Amino acid sequence: MLSFLSDLIRLRSVCGVDAERFVAERICAECDHLKLKYDVISAPGQEHRPNVIVTAGNGPSKFLFVGHIDTVNVEDETQWALPPFGGMIDEKTQRMIGRGACDNKGGIVCALYTLYLLQQRIDQEKLNISIQLACVVDEESGACSSIGVRYLLDKKLISGDGAIYVYPGVNVTIGHRGLLRLAIDVIGENVHTGSIEWNTKKKGANAATALARILVALEDYPWENDTNPSFPNLTLTVTPGTIVNGGGFVSVVPSHASAMVDIRLMPSTSVDHVLQKIEDIATNIVNERNEFYRRMASDSSTSTRLSASITIKNQLPAATIDSNHPLVYSCVQAVEKILHVTPTTNGCGPANEGYMLIESGIPTICGFGPIGGNVHGVDEWVSVPSLAQTVDVYFDIVSSYCHLFQ
Repeated sequence: MLSFLSDLIRLRSVCGVDAERFVAERICAECDHLKLKYDVISAPGQEHRPNVIVTAGNGPSKFLFVGHIDTVNVEDETQWALPPFGGMIDEKTQRMIGRGACDNKGGIVCALYTLYLLQQRIDQEKLNISIQLACVVDEESGACSSIGVRYLLDKKLISGDGAIYVYPGVNVTIGHRGLLRLAIDVIGENVHTGSIEWNTKKKGANAATALARILVALEDYPWENDTNPSFPNLTLTVTPGTIVNGGGFVSVVPSHASAMVDIRLMPSTSVDHVLQKIEDIATNIVNERNEFYRRMASDSSTSTRLSASITIKNQLPAATIDSNHPLVYSCVQAVEKILHVTPTTNGCGPANEGYMLIESGIPTICGFGPIGGNVHGVDEWVSVPSLAQTVDVYFDIVSSYCHLFQ
């Protein structure tokens, strides 16, 4: 398992940068080694970004594991204690370090070896069932990709009476918050910063400073603290300016500026209300800035130099299953039995593709897997001892929930 995971980490698969097919090929090679069946499935025109569906057993699918093989990028490799694409073990902490170590390649390794054990037991018991593992692409683009989980579901290639998304941690994650990502674009007017026209404000409008005022206003706004008992310590969160761009040259008043706004939605959050409030804030500030330029230039006309537009880039809903669902019970029972701890059963803050599975009628644990940390951060890691323990837990969950091997 360690050798396999190390290989997966060394194969770069940064979403939108590196083709995932090399990771997919390594997974297929491991399946050949373990004598597990697999299918390589690509959306049309996406042959360099294939999904891999691994199957243990024959017959109808009773359970589904899902993990994504793409990762986020690494901003500064020099900040890492070990190379981020080295797949190396810190012997002192017994942690494997690397981008994707726990998000999501470590969980994929655990699930694959769980299928290996299940295949042996299914053969022994001569059961007419199958268990699937979907290793999917493009999750990190915003958990709304049409070429990964969505494509496999639409083609009816994956199914199950229950599912686990193999994210790290022993929390039995019964759901996730929703996601709304917006682009705010402000258009202004170019003029030379040394010109008399700009000095007297007869011409020019600074798109960058108008955008900055909008972002600060969004950050300062007292957003409603939507709450839900399945999401303790989590509320609606609006984070403006996660990416900011603007301007073209140091001596030119910028005529364009743009920024991304990341919004995490609770089940009760009204998306329409949030959008309307953001539009109101942007409109008011643009109007104020246009009035400022008219006043400074002693211009009595009603012409406008600034405008703003808002575009939805990503949107997906919050999703949960009941905390008393039999799948949740099977997970809790397995953790108590094997790890000797009682896990929490909460929803998580980051969104993932669990909502697609839940909407398709597949009860889903939206995150459970090996112990790890620093997801999307420096020195992302997964605990070496937890890998084998997670296989034991996964095996017990499937056995219990699907009433196998009685």
